[in-house]
Amino acid sequence: MASVLKRPNGHHWVQFWDLGKKRQTIRLGKSSRKKADRIKSVVEDLLSGLKLSQAPDDKTLQWLDEADDDIYVKLAAVGLVDERSSTRLAAFVDNYIESRSDLKPRTVIKFNATRDYMVAHFGEGCDMRKVTEADGQAFRVYLLSQQNSKGQNMAENTVRKHTQIAKQFFNHAVSRKLLRVNPLAGLPSTVMPNKERMHYITHDDARAVIDACPDSQWRLIFALARYGALRCPSEILELKWSDIDWDKQEMLVRSEKTAHHVGQGSRRVPIFTDLMPFIEDAQELSEGTGEYLIHRYRDQESNLRTQLHRIIKRARLSPWPKAFQNLRASRATDLVTHHPLHVVSQWTGHSIETMKKFYLQVTDEHREAALAIKPQLPPETSKTLYAPPEGEAKPKPKPSMRDTARNEASETGQKPFFTGFGFESLKMPTPSIAAEGLEPPTRGL
Repeated sequence: MASVLKRPNGHHWVQFWDLGKKRQTIRLGKSSRKKADRIKSVVEDLLSGLKLSQAPDDKTLQWLDEADDDIYVKLAAVGLVDERSSTRLAAFVDNYIESRSDLKPRTVIKFNATRDYMVAHFGEGCDMRKVTEADGQAFRVYLLSQQNSKGQNMAENTVRKHTQIAKQFFNHAVSRKLLRVNPLAGLPSTVMPNKERMHYITHDDARAVIDACPDSQWRLIFALARYGALRCPSEILELKWSDIDWDKQEMLVRSEKTAHHVGQGSRRVPIFTDLMPFIEDAQELSEGTGEYLIHRYRDQESNLRTQLHRIIKRARLSPWPKAFQNLRASRATDLVTHHPLHVVSQWTGHSIETMKKFYLQVTDEHREAALAIKPQLPPETSKTLYAPPEGEAKPKPKPSMRDTARNEASETGQKPFFTGFGFESLKMPTPSIAAEGLEPPTRGL
């Protein structure tokens, strides 16, 4: 049990016996008795949790989340809580990224980009413990308002990707018990397919771009993406001559993106017949220039996407969105026409679900193939299927109820009854409406 002592100078102390039977004192300074009693309750709950190896109750955890650094440091000094790491946004995220030695360079770039957006919105010194769900919603709105160099607002999927990374930062704070909940947990962060940005590169367009490439290295880069379905730049730049198996006509592709999944660090991909000439051409021109197929354009500062856009324009075509990803998607679309999905999934390095969702496209060739299918029945069949046998007259159509009524009336000389399903059609007298009395009429009667 803990106790509150009031000193002659008006200061309050909270004293208790720790698990080692040693008296500990938390000096609160000048504070109200109510505040001292609340801290006493927190101390008792923390002591009980330590004795029973149980977590404190929710009210205590919430109080610790909201406690200022001064009182928290005093609780940590007497062994009731672990030392609180800095929850200042910029410092916390920087420390987290630095601690992730397993991250690939391009992932670090993405993490830092999200970090910069968070700092710009929340502030460098923002206390992560004070970020609310409403603040999280405001962060999403802020991301949606950001514009690129072309003056276009950030795309929905880009916003979701930054949100996904920001959630990861806050989840780390939760795992460190610095936060109870993640205030961004409810924000959408699953990347969705965008059909408007999907584009199939036809073989004619691919040939035009290849003809516009400045050298064999660029022709090989384009061919590896369009005809080999390799990721660019990660997989294409990592492809070595030692990875080429000329006898089996296949290549070993190392995948940085999927390396963290068990058994998915590499895959074997056939060197398709429309890809082989470009590899052979590069081999003849390599002249011992190194171990990699692509020995030029390896500088990390090289923006291959921007260069590809220039080449596409040189081919008198309009650059398509997601330049390299749509090359891979086009190849995947070609392959599923002739091979099972699970085989194409293995060659392209995707799950079947991902391939269906983000890569497979409907092309003009699909429409043309559908129109080329011969009809199952000859055109004459539909005309003669229900025709009467030769020599027989066509059956007369069954007369309608109205025609029947007219015929009966003409035979009897009476007025026909064909006013729908009213009283006349049932040959019942039409009810009359009573005269209006002194009372005002009732609506609906």
